[in-house]
Amino acid sequence: MAEERSVNMSAFKKIKNRGVYVKRIQNEFPTLTFPSHFSMVTGMHPESHGIVDNVFYDPTNNATFSSRNQSTASDSRFYDVGAEPIWVTNQFHGHKSGVTFWIGSEAKIKGQRPTHYLAPYNENITFNQRIDILMGWFEHENINLGLMYYHQPDRAGHIYGAASDEVFKAIEEINHGLDYLLTSMETRPSLSCCLNLILSSDHGMTNVSSDRVIYLHDYIHPNEYTSAPKKSAEIWTLWPRQGHTALSLYNKLKDRHLRLNVYLKEELPTRLFYDSSDRVGPVVVYADIGWTIIADRNSGVTLKNKGSHGYDPDYKDMSPFLMATGPHISINQTTELEETVRLIDIYSLICLILKLKPAPNNGSVCRIARLVIHVSFFSRSYSYCIIIFIPFYTIPYDTL
Repeated sequence: MAEERSVNMSAFKKIKNRGVYVKRIQNEFPTLTFPSHFSMVTGMHPESHGIVDNVFYDPTNNATFSSRNQSTASDSRFYDVGAEPIWVTNQFHGHKSGVTFWIGSEAKIKGQRPTHYLAPYNENITFNQRIDILMGWFEHENINLGLMYYHQPDRAGHIYGAASDEVFKAIEEINHGLDYLLTSMETRPSLSCCLNLILSSDHGMTNVSSDRVIYLHDYIHPNEYTSAPKKSAEIWTLWPRQGHTALSLYNKLKDRHLRLNVYLKEELPTRLFYDSSDRVGPVVVYADIGWTIIADRNSGVTLKNKGSHGYDPDYKDMSPFLMATGPHISINQTTELEETVRLIDIYSLICLILKLKPAPNNGSVCRIARLVIHVSFFSRSYSYCIIIFIPFYTIPYDTL
């Protein structure tokens, strides 16, 4: 597909040929930006680290978290509930971290923020400029861990669709940025000898359309429940209002729409790891892939985007990819590990590379051990690590 569109994937190919490429790794539920980002850096399921959605209600603090509200997106009450981000782990070992626009980096967690970080998010800072900032921190501020997020091709995928020309244009833009990064590493011998690069994503993307919408209020009345405010979503968790019960909501919604999955929280599939947080309402509804939930068909809310994510992680379209290269990364470990490695294992991967003792987490060292060349915790050699998140999976596999 990419070759037919003449998309330049040269930098992606370099990384693959020099190290590890796993086409799809298992994501967390829900496959949304904020939960997935925080799962990657903590090694924890969303039910454990507390960022259970892009928008959610926190009954403990009687407060609503929203990814679009800067004051809550940086509020420690929502993040500092036990999970330990990799930059905190790194700094507890006496090292320095640099973070450009990573979810949770503005909040103080376990008394720490990243040694250096950029906030709030500014999409006008280009991919190459973010690389320059990170490389400057490595060279002049003595960081050993750098994290970077970039908003494409997620933005293009939402607006134009998962396999649109605009998405491939954005992928090519990132390819140019990765080529710039590889060149920046190669021209700094003091870094290139010990710098490891991990490239991954927080979710996939699939096409959606206005003729695939489920309206909650076709089956329940708004006076029967409360929830975090959403215009449209792939997942909705509900709390019954006074005089109503979770069971009554469940019974009214269950089996009413073929494409709507309805569960009491305690009966959710165990593979989703989503039933132990009080930030998840007692009734959970989520759509089949490609479908969207809107509260009321008369609300004036219309579905304008052509692409979305947030669905069950077992759908392949929701899977991130994983690429890595560097002195501590194996070579030619690829498809045989597909869907064995999980997003939450990346935290342990970073800890192995940087010789850090990991905080308690839900990941597995065993699942990612084959990706790493033996690292001696007793060696005095120094390791560096850059982690870059490109939101969504569409690396055109046929070209790699």
